[in-house]
Amino acid sequence: MIGLSAPVIGVTTSVNERDYETSKQEVVMVPANYPRAIRRAGGIPILLTESDDVETLLDRLDGIIIAGGRDVDPARYGEEPHERTDNLRPEQDTWESSLIAAAIKRDLPLLCVCRGHQLLAVERGGRLYQHLPETPGYEKHGATGGKWSNHTVEIDPNSRLGSILGTNVIGNSGHHQGVADAGDLAIVGRTEDGLIEAVELPGASFLLSMQWHPEMLNQTKVFDALIEAARA
Repeated sequence: MIGLSAPVIGVTTSVNERDYETSKQEVVMVPANYPRAIRRAGGIPILLTESDDVETLLDRLDGIIIAGGRDVDPARYGEEPHERTDNLRPEQDTWESSLIAAAIKRDLPLLCVCRGHQLLAVERGGRLYQHLPETPGYEKHGATGGKWSNHTVEIDPNSRLGSILGTNVIGNSGHHQGVADAGDLAIVGRTEDGLIEAVELPGASFLLSMQWHPEMLNQTKVFDALIEAARA
């Protein structure tokens, strides 16, 4: 049983149109794997919805996860949308970018996953490949379009992530975009084709960011480490 002193971890959600009670209603969504992983590690999950008052929100959290989801608007890194870049929501990008910036300023434990990993890179001055199946060198990176595949990720042994998961881990791919430039982040993980799959921020007490989904792959050590950092 989780006690009242357990760390409170916020998880970002996405607004999507779904047939829920009525046709095409806007629904706040996040895969249940995230809160389950937090609970299993000993934390209390709180689902976060788009809000302007980022500072008041973070006052109530001990850690935060920027979850996966839709494509990042390429306007944030100065590009026009590729024809396969879709389902954009600029207000979500702005909100989550504000959360990332404020969490880093506070040195709040931060875990970024998939879309969160991509948005972190953009927030720190980087950019994305908009459609890997048409990007030279990455055409066979992995499954996209609602399908999933697995691949190996080589992790820097001197990184925090390496100390948690080891230097050779299995990641999954269901993404058609990827990080092309990580800005001022330290690159600590790549796949065989060279795609940036994991980054950290030098000087941060705890910031992990990965393209794959540890909550789907039962990589419980990632969430254990987040909760441990949130207790500190």
